[in-house]
Amino acid sequence: MSSTQIELICFDLDDTLWSTRQVMFDAEKSVYTLLQDLSPVLTDSYELESLFKARMEFWKRTLQNEPEMRHQIGTMRRRSLSHLLRQSGYSDEKSNDISEKAFEHFMEMRHQPIYFDDAIETLESLAQDYQLAAISNGNACSTRLGLDKYFALHISAEELGVGKPEPEPFNAALAHFDLKPEQCVHIGDNPTDDILGARQSGFHCIWFNPKNTPWEEAQFQPSIEVHQLKDIPTAVSKLWP
Repeated sequence: MSSTQIELICFDLDDTLWSTRQVMFDAEKSVYTLLQDLSPVLTDSYELESLFKARMEFWKRTLQNEPEMRHQIGTMRRRSLSHLLRQSGYSDEKSNDISEKAFEHFMEMRHQPIYFDDAIETLESLAQDYQLAAISNGNACSTRLGLDKYFALHISAEELGVGKPEPEPFNAALAHFDLKPEQCVHIGDNPTDDILGARQSGFHCIWFNPKNTPWEEAQFQPSIEVHQLKDIPTAVSKLWP
């Protein structure tokens, strides 16, 4: 328990407020349907799963030579599809045009998640007493989601060029709100990116563990573990008397 009052609560987004796997699968499927109209030569050569695999192989090869692109998710998504389109015989101009349209469609679908139970209600409750921020390694946008009514700040690894568990995203939050680490809590599902990252930066940290998965890290621990989002306000209140 800390004697310092909590002022800021930071949230991870993917797999903390919604299921990333589900929203990504739905988005990929919708993009593939669009590509069947825009680039039938490509979809004649690739099924949905094989197209995804080919794009991931391109990402892997690219990151071997350009590791700085790790968090440039949007750019990599467009580049990987453009590469495959060119291999299928489309011109550079046509490939880039189709890739851009596919990306915009993906982003539209990616921002239609099915929120976990009590996600919005929890944000509404916390926003009455604390400042809230989003710290995400993904490319979800608080504004496009309509969550900017709760989050005063959105820190994106893509924009920052570095993601959790590195200290830069957490330090950016501290600088923006002019706070000390002990005044902040970070909430997320990932033991490394969220809990280790927050711990290393001096934040309190709450592990959102909806599947009741055993904690396997011996070197560090979350401040508190919760299994339902609705339990977060009570958990935060326990961090200071």
